Amino acid sequence: MIKKNLLLLFLPIIIFSQGFDKIDNLINSSIRLKAFPGAQVYIKKNGLEYIKSYGFHTYDSIIKVRNDHLYDLASLTKVFSSTLALMKLSEEKKILLSEPVSNYVKKLKSSNKKNSTFNDLLMHISGWRPYINHQQHIIKKNGKLKKRFISSNPGLNKKQIAKNIFINSNYYKTVIKRIKKTKIENVGDYLYSGLFYCLVPEIVEKVTSKKFEIFLNEEIYSKFNVNLLFNPANKYPLNKIVPSEIDKTFRNQLIHGYVHDETAAIMGGVSGNAGLFGCAADIGKISQILLNHGVLKNESIFLKKTIDNFTNPSFKNNSTARGLGFDKPRFDSYGESIYSKKLSRSSYGHTGFTGTFFWVDPNQDLIVVLLTNRVFPTRESEKIYELEVRNKLTEIALEISL
Repeated sequence: MIKKNLLLLFLPIIIFSQGFDKIDNLINSSIRLKAFPGAQVYIKKNGLEYIKSYGFHTYDSIIKVRNDHLYDLASLTKVFSSTLALMKLSEEKKILLSEPVSNYVKKLKSSNKKNSTFNDLLMHISGWRPYINHQQHIIKKNGKLKKRFISSNPGLNKKQIAKNIFINSNYYKTVIKRIKKTKIENVGDYLYSGLFYCLVPEIVEKVTSKKFEIFLNEEIYSKFNVNLLFNPANKYPLNKIVPSEIDKTFRNQLIHGYVHDETAAIMGGVSGNAGLFGCAADIGKISQILLNHGVLKNESIFLKKTIDNFTNPSFKNNSTARGLGFDKPRFDSYGESIYSKKLSRSSYGHTGFTGTFFWVDPNQDLIVVLLTNRVFPTRESEKIYELEVRNKLTEIALEISL
């Protein structure tokens, strides 16, 4: 009887350990195949937690990735800055998700976007185009940057976009003008767009009278006790920040400590579409609070109904089921998920261009986080997609049973 009880006691650890081995094999083989030089993994399932770092910052194997090192989160910024901020503002009834965004960004009142609501924009069914390559308007035909916008010297009305490169602060107005002038596609159909998220910092500041960064730190990050931030080079040594791409067309340098996304860079590194840096453990910590209905140590940071509404809104678009700011499993005509057949319909998450990913499945008490810099040394590398690393990691996590 004692032996049987001991077996039951250690069996969960053995099963979980086998899952760890599969994770190690997946990530290490991906590094060998140059999908990315290093990675951070966070997995939590049924109360057991797994945090591990792999590889190095770059392929020269000089700086080893540690659990507290900071990755460029890319579009995970949309969730962990913009969406969380709008969750807080809607919960406090400082904005209504059903109202037009033009109520807060007056420049849109006279545009084709005057009726676009928060709900439509967060679900990516507003018809706004996906992206604008703002950097193309700053680069001359000879490849050099236009001096009327760009300088190598800091100043009061300048924002830093990379090492020794500064942009006029008022260029943000040009960014907004371009967004305002873009055409709108079929409203109601799914079309992923990052343009709205560029406006979120302005909306937050208008509503709260606080800078976007200050609002996030005071109202969210400090309560979560996490270290998410913009422009980390201003606070930390570079050996704690994982570099992204060797940019050969715009900033002509290794992007290190500054945001990889060009639009976010042009905005001074602080945007709602990209720009946030952090580690997998902190993304996991926030995900756990969402999974725990917004409660941390008996303190309610978000209401359960707010989280439910954003991650599984009661209204659905006919063409796709989406969250507000969150991705959802994409189901085909047979009702199967492209991510994994085992993921529940209530699960949610997001991916990022730099090779980042997080997913939460409330029905299976599961959190999966993967942070990489797959764009090093170039964004042309698509091994992470070819090897289906993110899908395979999710599959392994789902297979772990206790």
